Amino acid sequence: MRGDGQLQQVTLADVLEAKERLASLQAELRSIHKIPIVSITTNIPGAVKDSPESRSLLRIAADRVRSMSREQGFSIAEERFIYPLTGPTAVLAVAGDPDKLKLACIMIEESGYFARLFDLDVFDAAGRQISRRGLGRTERTCFLCNQSAVLCRRLGTHASQDIMNNVGERLTSFVAAATNPWPKAVWDIGSWALEAMLMEAACTPSPGLVDRDNAGAHRDMDFFTFLQSSSALAGTMFRCAAAGYQHQGLLQDLLPVLRYVGKDGEQQMLHATCGVNTQKGLVFLLGILAAATAYTTKLASGVAAAQILDTAAAITRGIVERELAPLAVGQGNAKLTAGEKLYVQYGVTGIRGEIEAGIPSIREYGLPVLTAALEQGLSLNDALVHTLMSLMTVVQDTTILHRHGMEVLLTVQNQAKQIMAQGGMLSGVGRKEISALDQSFIERNISPGGVADLLAATYFLYLTAKA
Repeated sequence: MRGDGQLQQVTLADVLEAKERLASLQAELRSIHKIPIVSITTNIPGAVKDSPESRSLLRIAADRVRSMSREQGFSIAEERFIYPLTGPTAVLAVAGDPDKLKLACIMIEESGYFARLFDLDVFDAAGRQISRRGLGRTERTCFLCNQSAVLCRRLGTHASQDIMNNVGERLTSFVAAATNPWPKAVWDIGSWALEAMLMEAACTPSPGLVDRDNAGAHRDMDFFTFLQSSSALAGTMFRCAAAGYQHQGLLQDLLPVLRYVGKDGEQQMLHATCGVNTQKGLVFLLGILAAATAYTTKLASGVAAAQILDTAAAITRGIVERELAPLAVGQGNAKLTAGEKLYVQYGVTGIRGEIEAGIPSIREYGLPVLTAALEQGLSLNDALVHTLMSLMTVVQDTTILHRHGMEVLLTVQNQAKQIMAQGGMLSGVGRKEISALDQSFIERNISPGGVADLLAATYFLYLTAKA
């Protein structure tokens, strides 16, 4: 590729010069480090070898060699990159058994459709190339068939245009893959978080809350506002999952990162809703759970909800003592948030205390109730409403407490207990009582927003357990 960005065709002289340069570089690194060498090139047929796509391919191949080296205990002593017209090349000096190194490189070459465009050659410390055949592996196959690539090329089995078309398809798949910056686990967790937000908003009837039938005890939002808000927060949930997945070190150090991500999410939410705060509390709760799930999943497969809740508790360890306890003795900011005022007035720790304790309301009520309701044949909608009522019996909902005080909160809890004693959504009587409670909450302007957030978190954990 020329300095002006134009692509150049390769001549025979270019090929010979590049081979000498590569051999010289390999010899230099062997001489310096006296360890095996991995030489990475791109396998792009045709007259043009150096292009933005081939350089991106090389970087991805080098990244995979680095990851493989970390996983298998190899140590990379030095890396060199060169960009001749014959195609970009990376030469890495890697300490490790050359045969094992070659086998690992073969796995990289066979790791996907576009990985066929990688060429990873391994040389031992003496300069001897480690071959596939020498390790009992088959030679690389042709782009178009399962025969040996060398044999097909020698026999001219395929038209050159057919080969170029196939390479073009592989390059297109590479460009498409590059749009995905996260591993599957992060995608799954982010998707579950978004689904949880949407399902919480959709389940109906939800006493006092926005649902598909009405806006509950709200005048500034409706069901469509929540769809807009949840959509705006999708990227935040993916970012929280990514933060947890890539985190190393103390879990408490993850919390400040999540708060920065959460603040960005809040701004996106407010922009989408024209300034209406629909799910600010849920950003904190669900963001931490998404990060905790990703972090825990990275360490082990088949993670249980209890492990995720334990990880969330570890992320927030000490948060009440740091952020709330000083307020009780008059320390901290004079301008308190609603949750901080409730701590000073009632000693209620809110969502901070709930997460630090491992969210016992979900562990002991939310998840068991939701799972049992679904096993007893309730639809997802009805099971979610049933779980909402169960959570309402025990949660110290700071939204209710802030708007109405402790007496109303206790009344709400008692009403929920009575309905659950009547069977909740599992009985006709319970269903009628829940609908009546919805109308009562609307008239009294009661919105159990804290319970709603915990319902979304419960469903999120249910999805993780199903995976």
